[in-house]
Amino acid sequence: MERNLNEIQIDALKEVGNIGSGNAATALSQMLNKKIDMTVPKVNILPFETTIEEAGKEEEPVIAVMLKVYGDAPGNILFVMNNETAKDITKMLLAGFDDVTEDIYISAYQEIGNIMGNSYINAISRLTGLSLLTSVPAITMDMLGAILSSTFLDAEQYSDYVLSIDTNFIQDGTEKETNFFFIPKPGSLKKILNNLGL
Repeated sequence: MERNLNEIQIDALKEVGNIGSGNAATALSQMLNKKIDMTVPKVNILPFETTIEEAGKEEEPVIAVMLKVYGDAPGNILFVMNNETAKDITKMLLAGFDDVTEDIYISAYQEIGNIMGNSYINAISRLTGLSLLTSVPAITMDMLGAILSSTFLDAEQYSDYVLSIDTNFIQDGTEKETNFFFIPKPGSLKKILNNLGL
């Protein structure tokens, strides 16, 4: 079914991504106690093979937080940043703390990813009425293509589309690039679209 999404269905999934991005910007602003603006998200619905192909063009390792999604529409969600952006945001979060170790940075980024990822899942839940829960966040650093490949396998992802969202958060005039990927297990997109009335 997912291989035959029509334009209305794709637009609806993009709108879910837009709302999730707005929720994530609000959550980040509250977390940092700073005003956070957001560029218009670039939302794509791509076959997983295309997503892997595009990710393979990246030449720098990234940091990713993965949340497993359980419930009515299971899958995985990834929150991804490059190392520099991750350090910048965690430094803002840990401002005023001395002797911050690498482990503390990683733990802080893991919690940022947890809150941001749940912002998207909560948006999907509210819009669809589906019951969705997330796991404890796991963090990894690797090339994006390698992270996505292992995440697709974990989600038993062989046929569905992937919801890919590129969003730049703006703080004090500086843009921070982030990426979200919702990787549904087979059948999950159908449930989401059915509950959206499509």
